[in-house]
Amino acid sequence: MSRSQSNISEHTSTENKHSTFYDDGATSKAGETHSIVASISKNILHKTSISGYDDVLELDVVQRLSLNQLSPEGVIEWSKVNDNECFMIARESAQFQQPTHGKSLFATDTIENIMKVFGLNSLDTGLTDEQVEQNRLKYGENAINVGKSESIIKIFISQYTNFVIALLIAAAIVSLALGNIVEGISILTIITINATVATYMEKSASNVLAKLASMASPVCKVLRNGEVTIIDSKDVVVGDVVFLATGDCVAADMRLTEVVELHINEALLTGESEDVKKTLLPSDPDSPFSSNLVFSSTSVTNGMGKAIVTHVGMDTQVGKIAHQLKKASQKSKMTPLQRGLNKLGGLIGIISVIILVVIVLVALIFNYSDPTKPNDNRILTILLLAVGFAVSSIPEGLPMIVTISLSLGANDMAACNANIRKLPAVETLGCCSAICSDKTGTLTQGKMTVVSLITFVTDSLSSKSPVARHFKFFPTLGFDPRGGIFPEQYLTPATTKELLEAAEGGDNLRAHEQNLGSPSYAGPDIIDSKRVRLAMLASYLNSYGSTLSHEDGKYKVVGNMSEGALVVGAAKAGFGALEDGIYAHDIYPRLSRLEIPFSSSRKMMITVHAIKGSFGDLGLSGFSGIALIKGAPDRLFSYCNQVISVDGKGKLCHMGVDDNLAKIMSDANSLLSKNAYRVLLLAICPLIAEDLENLERLESSDRQEYILGKKLIVLGLTGSVDPPRSGVKEAIVSCSQAGVRVLMITGDQKDTATAIAKQIGIIAETEDSLSRECRELHIGGDHSMPYLEDAEIDEITSKSNVFSRAQPEDKVVIVNSLKRQGYLTAMTGDGVNDAPALKQADIGVAMGINGTEVAKSSAEMVLLDDNFCTIVSAIKCGRIIYSNIQKFVSFLLGTNIGEILYLTIAVIISTLPPVEALQILFLNLMTDGCPAVALSREPADENIMKIPPRPKSQPLMTKDWWIYGNLPHTIFEAAAVVGTIVLGLYVCTGVYTIGDLHSQCKYVTFKHDNVETKYMYYCQSYELRFTSSYKGWVTNINYWDPVDKKMHTFLGAAMGRVYNLRPDSAEIHQEIKNSFIASKLVVIDGVENDEMGWYRPGKSQVVPKGKNGYYQPIGAAATDFINITARQAKRARTMSFVAGVWCEMLRAYTVRSWEYFYKVFNRNPWMHLACSISATMTFAATAVPGLSDILHCLPLSWWQYLIAIIFAALTMLLDEIIPKYLYHSKLSKQAALQ
Repeated sequence: MSRSQSNISEHTSTENKHSTFYDDGATSKAGETHSIVASISKNILHKTSISGYDDVLELDVVQRLSLNQLSPEGVIEWSKVNDNECFMIARESAQFQQPTHGKSLFATDTIENIMKVFGLNSLDTGLTDEQVEQNRLKYGENAINVGKSESIIKIFISQYTNFVIALLIAAAIVSLALGNIVEGISILTIITINATVATYMEKSASNVLAKLASMASPVCKVLRNGEVTIIDSKDVVVGDVVFLATGDCVAADMRLTEVVELHINEALLTGESEDVKKTLLPSDPDSPFSSNLVFSSTSVTNGMGKAIVTHVGMDTQVGKIAHQLKKASQKSKMTPLQRGLNKLGGLIGIISVIILVVIVLVALIFNYSDPTKPNDNRILTILLLAVGFAVSSIPEGLPMIVTISLSLGANDMAACNANIRKLPAVETLGCCSAICSDKTGTLTQGKMTVVSLITFVTDSLSSKSPVARHFKFFPTLGFDPRGGIFPEQYLTPATTKELLEAAEGGDNLRAHEQNLGSPSYAGPDIIDSKRVRLAMLASYLNSYGSTLSHEDGKYKVVGNMSEGALVVGAAKAGFGALEDGIYAHDIYPRLSRLEIPFSSSRKMMITVHAIKGSFGDLGLSGFSGIALIKGAPDRLFSYCNQVISVDGKGKLCHMGVDDNLAKIMSDANSLLSKNAYRVLLLAICPLIAEDLENLERLESSDRQEYILGKKLIVLGLTGSVDPPRSGVKEAIVSCSQAGVRVLMITGDQKDTATAIAKQIGIIAETEDSLSRECRELHIGGDHSMPYLEDAEIDEITSKSNVFSRAQPEDKVVIVNSLKRQGYLTAMTGDGVNDAPALKQADIGVAMGINGTEVAKSSAEMVLLDDNFCTIVSAIKCGRIIYSNIQKFVSFLLGTNIGEILYLTIAVIISTLPPVEALQILFLNLMTDGCPAVALSREPADENIMKIPPRPKSQPLMTKDWWIYGNLPHTIFEAAAVVGTIVLGLYVCTGVYTIGDLHSQCKYVTFKHDNVETKYMYYCQSYELRFTSSYKGWVTNINYWDPVDKKMHTFLGAAMGRVYNLRPDSAEIHQEIKNSFIASKLVVIDGVENDEMGWYRPGKSQVVPKGKNGYYQPIGAAATDFINITARQAKRARTMSFVAGVWCEMLRAYTVRSWEYFYKVFNRNPWMHLACSISATMTFAATAVPGLSDILHCLPLSWWQYLIAIIFAALTMLLDEIIPKYLYHSKLSKQAALQ
């Protein structure tokens, strides 16, 4: 099972823990070393070239979240590409601290001394559990601290560092300084609530990424307590004995003790792409990285080895280098999508700032003051207006929201068995247009079952013409080894039913009279039985790396699936799982040093075993060894010229035959391949003692040539079936509908690949021409020749969907060709040699079960179930995530731009701004959040997998989104909100403009010390009422009463709109008339009547130093007095605030799909909940005492709420009727043209 790299914990120790034993001459210069290292580190981490990687826009969230996906390899690779000089300095520093050259002590000291230092008693038993814990405490954990997750406190504090929040904090401080305590505290409270929610969301996303990172932790095979065990690489300790094999990532720095053709790719450290052959002694004392040492994070590309761990964690070469480079790697971790959003947000911000500056200047020049706050400081009012514009114009939350959405999307993909290792892959998957998939285990089940065996024999030494004998394995129930090998002609429908019933009844068929695989068979076909068992013996011994186990009542293969099929087949011949007594591996010991391991280029594997005059029932007098070969038939046909025959005594022997053998083998191979069988050829080559000595002296490639040159005895061909995975055919149909092209690139033979491709629908039954061998990509169709010109290769790859006999470099060529044609490619791979193709593809997809650690580390995505259907599910998920990002970005941009527009229009037409700063803050940071989150969880549109993939270069907000989505809505929203404020002002005050509002009040001006101060003494406003007792206009007033020297408010002072209302007007309420009659009876000095007869204080009515520090008239309006005009204007603004919230809330419904909203109304219950929360919060903001005061709102009558909601509903209606109709009309015209 695959587990991804676990979250890297901090390793605080920076000193060399081995200095006690290995100072290498450095301890005498400890102080000098420290100062040099400190100097180098300081220079590296503060180089202009590195600090310059910072983006000027807000990246904090992206950077923090990216720490969960950092790896030491990523840190180093990033630095090598972006600042190689920095990397070289860091490497030299690491080398200085801990030498690794051929003359260093760890490279030259004896194995015995190293074992003694680390408390290792034996290379055959490894460390004990007690020694493991001691060494872990002494030398530390095997963890490299390249990215440590931030604490929740730091995340919370960081929420206050972006521009908009800083602006709001400044506004709050100014408000508090000027005495507006409620305003200042309210701003700080909303900011704190927003920071709390943002912290929770970011921490959740961070936990998700950390969890994903821990799902595929690299593993390592170690020897402990005398037993070989597999552990997480992070659990390796100094002194551990580790086994290395092809495909492994080296877990720590180690000293080699055994090597078998071991090659390591150390490009991560050296920059050299050529693999390094490892030896037991340093091959070049001056090489910076000794050949008898291996280093953490490098990859094993060939062979096997055994080593002692010498350094772990931050003490490894990679750890030391990454430690110095980690700050550089933490810069600029944005995905292309996030960069696009920042660019878009920056553009909107710049435009908005220009508008903002103009409006502020206009406000200052024309002495703007807010009619709802007649007593507030005018400069503070303008400042808060500016803050409102800033909050509405700058979409500062988009990068964070998108990053969190991608993170949560990655978590959703993990639930579908797709582990996203690199966050940008989530968005990239949405535009994948070509999937290059391997066959075995991905398109097929990966449960190879050998079903057929064809042997090539002669029946006597006198016959030179071989014949083919056909046999079948039965039953073939997965990995169940019970069953037998029967002549093909025996397995009629009747006998197969009989055998199956016997097997289901518990009979293992070992003693069945027709089972030629049984060791006890003594029937008439005894010679064929011996030949069959000889072939299976060879396949069993050669496939030693795969084992069959029986756990919890189930049989399970551990190792390579192709070999696993042979091991299961061999068990049916009595070898392995069902072996009795002496085991074959003990009889024919493997000479591991002479082995030629399988590679994708040679397509064969050769093991060499010691024998004593015979191999199975085959007499081999005079031979002391035997080479067992299995591999691709077309690679081995030309080397086979001998078959198994029988001598006059009925004993097996080998003999040469005529040239007809090649044709017979080829025909048999075609027969098996056309049945979609995976075919392997089994052969042997007897070796004398001199051959074994010669092989000892040769390299791996030369040994292969030596053995093949001696001519081989062919034992037979095995045919294994790997059924297509359930759902693959349907997934390929889905890809076709989605415009995603599926290509099969496999190492199998052409016939096998073509047959499988037809079964699963990659090509049709009549499309054999779409299946090619990869040799056709080369000049003359010869794999050994250079590749064709790009144009010729593009011509082939543009038409062919099946490529067989592929080598790793062919995958790279095919991927590059597809990319030249504009495809965005996903490439699957599992082996070491697949790493270049995985890196070259836009999306590298590694196998989580059968994939090597090297492949996984090169991939953007790991399939936890190795299933092709998972790739398709991931593409669908990627499309959904991207589509939802488009929706909530459109939602946020459309509503933000709408806010800018209606605020700007309000200023231009001199009406009251529809919302003020605190309301915008509440609207953007509180009520918008719930619908935006709900949009990110929107289910897929029905046609999500029926539309072509988007182009890679396509911007997030496309032309269609702007023309048919964002811009129409901003216009409709602006019109609705401006319409609401204008109508609201009219029904609440009887006027439309700020000037008219100001003219509704009368003031008296006093001058003292050359400072003029205005005080209100009368206001007259109009209001439209709809109550059970009265429906119509009323006139409301404020007036100054000289008797009690107070301002009085009288609602409904007159019925109707009375423009020139006087205290003695016929329409005025009798109570006011009585008040004025009474006041005339009192003699009051310094009181005047204005032209309409209303009292106003005279200049003598003053007192020293009032609340504002100026002289003021007795009883004139105090600074905390809210006049009727201001109150009614606030009510009108409350209406437009409600309209603004509902416009944006209903926009969340219309932006969900290009379909009309009623068709998808109930598909996302979270949307109903989110909008209900927003609506409830808005109602509370207008109706709950205290909260409404803070937000400067007033309770509304039912019909005033209704007006606001109707205007918002009109926005929704217009969003649905006009742009969506035009969009569908455009699609219909395009479809008609096609």
